[in-house]
Amino acid sequence: MAPMDTRTLQALVEQSHAAHFKRTEPAERMRDLAHQIAELVHFRDDAHLAQEAGDAAWALLQLLNERGLDLDQVVRATCARLDARATGKRVCLLGTSANPITNAHLTMGLEILALTEVDEVWYWLAGQHPWGKPLMPGAHRLEMARLATARYPRLKVYDLEITRGDEIYATHRETAPILRDYVLPAFPGYRFSWVMGSDVAQSFHTWGGADWMAANLDVYVIHRLGYDFDKPASILADPRHVYLRDNIVTSNISSTLVRERGRHYEQEKIMALVPDVVWDYLVAHRLLDPGALQA
Repeated sequence: MAPMDTRTLQALVEQSHAAHFKRTEPAERMRDLAHQIAELVHFRDDAHLAQEAGDAAWALLQLLNERGLDLDQVVRATCARLDARATGKRVCLLGTSANPITNAHLTMGLEILALTEVDEVWYWLAGQHPWGKPLMPGAHRLEMARLATARYPRLKVYDLEITRGDEIYATHRETAPILRDYVLPAFPGYRFSWVMGSDVAQSFHTWGGADWMAANLDVYVIHRLGYDFDKPASILADPRHVYLRDNIVTSNISSTLVRERGRHYEQEKIMALVPDVVWDYLVAHRLLDPGALQA
């Protein structure tokens, strides 16, 4: 039998599934795939391994079919991530609660890409607000951020605190130790930097671990109107830290402004504040209702 390309192989699996199993729910497909993968460890010989591997590959390909994903693309993405670890991809982290993500968040990320040499900007979503302010549920904030950045290949969303918050917050409450103990070890070949607005930079020295961040990361400060930053007198005085003050596009849009203007669900009041996909999500999940925020 002649070898098939990946799309033809996925189509064959889809036809096979339709003929033998009809429709399955995502949870059922996940359980099936987990079972097939588990069976691989019990193989007796190469013939048995081929059978079990075929079952596992069939289940995986059908999962991709059901989620609208292409095997060629997801494998290439994995290869790219591995190659990036070896070549030292330059990633700038932008910490935010994204409550919700706004056009200002997107502008900051795109300006970093335009004015620096970083390869990607990652929006690092806080699992909890550092000062205890109520937030929209993490899963919703994460999904809106992913929707908003989907059209920009070099803008990513980093979900570490959303997905592992219970584990992390048991021992870590500050950004610096989370970076040190979780982020850097997970991406040993990456070169990370940090970005913040000039308003935040004025109190950066009070952060727990700020000295460690200044010593181990490059920091970009983006100027915000009304907040001049005295870089030479700060802990970011080193020339490798950059204050982007001139010829930079900035915005005073805030998540608070979005929630205040949008509380009556009148789109024309926040059309300039958030992408359409975020507005649609806010409406669909009633996230601008008074009780939508959680402590």
